[in-house]
Amino acid sequence: MKTLLWGLLLALPLASRAQSVGIGTTTPDASAVLDMRSTTQGLLPPRMTAAQRQAIANPAQGLLVYQTDGSMGLYVYAGLTWRNLTDGRIPDANGSTAPPNGGVVSTFNSSTLPRPTGVAVGETGTVYASDVNYHILVQFPVSGPGTVLAGAVTAGYADGTGVAAKFNTPTGVAVDANGTVYVADQANNCIRKVTAAGVTTTLAGSTTAGSADGTGPAAGFNLPTGIAVDLTGALYVADKGNNRIRKITPAGVVTTLAGSGTAGAADGVGAAASFNAPAGVAVDALGTVYVADQGNHRIRRVTAAGVVSTLAGSGAATFADGTGAAASFNSPSGVAVDAGGTVYVADQLNHRIRRVTPAGVTTTLAGSGTVGSTDGTGTNALFNTPTGIAITAAGTLYVAEPPTNRIRAIK
Repeated sequence: MKTLLWGLLLALPLASRAQSVGIGTTTPDASAVLDMRSTTQGLLPPRMTAAQRQAIANPAQGLLVYQTDGSMGLYVYAGLTWRNLTDGRIPDANGSTAPPNGGVVSTFNSSTLPRPTGVAVGETGTVYASDVNYHILVQFPVSGPGTVLAGAVTAGYADGTGVAAKFNTPTGVAVDANGTVYVADQANNCIRKVTAAGVTTTLAGSTTAGSADGTGPAAGFNLPTGIAVDLTGALYVADKGNNRIRKITPAGVVTTLAGSGTAGAADGVGAAASFNAPAGVAVDALGTVYVADQGNHRIRRVTAAGVVSTLAGSGAATFADGTGAAASFNSPSGVAVDAGGTVYVADQLNHRIRRVTPAGVTTTLAGSGTVGSTDGTGTNALFNTPTGIAITAAGTLYVAEPPTNRIRAIK
């Protein structure tokens, strides 16, 4: 009897504190709090080599390990691939995430697309490209020929599956972590959504040009050209004809992130800033958007709060490496950003691929400025009007080169 009474007495205070005990509750009990700043408390994930990490069968999403060789550090399984938590990159077969890109240019594909314009790369390495001549979206697996994911070979507007869908001058493409592809359907003034099975729907916009914020068909675009997707599934669009950068939620709610609507080059916040025919966009893990401001021949940067600044470019349509305004571009068309914040630019009429550091230091990664389509390293390689550009987590760049019907790879 005495034992039973003691048990009830001990249970009462625990029951009364049940709502405040445990990590993750609103007001956890002090005894349950793990102080990550403490020198005596902490979490120790499993330590293993890259080979041991790769040998894990069916790892659970969110699994955390500490890799002891290659690029040492914390790695998380993101559902399809492992990622280094320090630089965000996907490790190679040796467990390295060091950016390998040394400007070595090769031809990735040169037969399937008559005129590739936009390019994107998925988590598994699949490359997606838009074809403005045939109005189709093509996917290229890691190995093997490309296949049409969606779109007919004639211009039009229709939702549907595979070739039953129709686009009109598809340009920018982006792909999310689930393999869903988004297309800036330029001449239809729409943003289209294509599942991995090729089912095409319209996320936002109507076929009539406009500039209205709103949801789905109530929103208006005018020649949307570039598109990017962030880690939350939000989309960013270079609304070229409206001189604005737009944001779209996964539910299709469209707002204007920055831009007055009038062509200009002013830095500022929201509508106080101005762009001139923005053509390409990219977004980093912090939600910062990078813009190829084509008509201004500049690379602009937009924070998640809509604060616009100029990262690089003098505004003159010429060529120069340098820092900030000392650098010059000529109709930059596409941008991509890596996990370290370095921006890569398809400098269209300079026929070069440029690299811009977070401090605005611009250098030339590949291309001599002479028009051509020659593979090689650095300035020994030649490009012909590079337009779209995308980067993998491992640092490989893919470049759409419309006049030569090619997609180029740079490592």
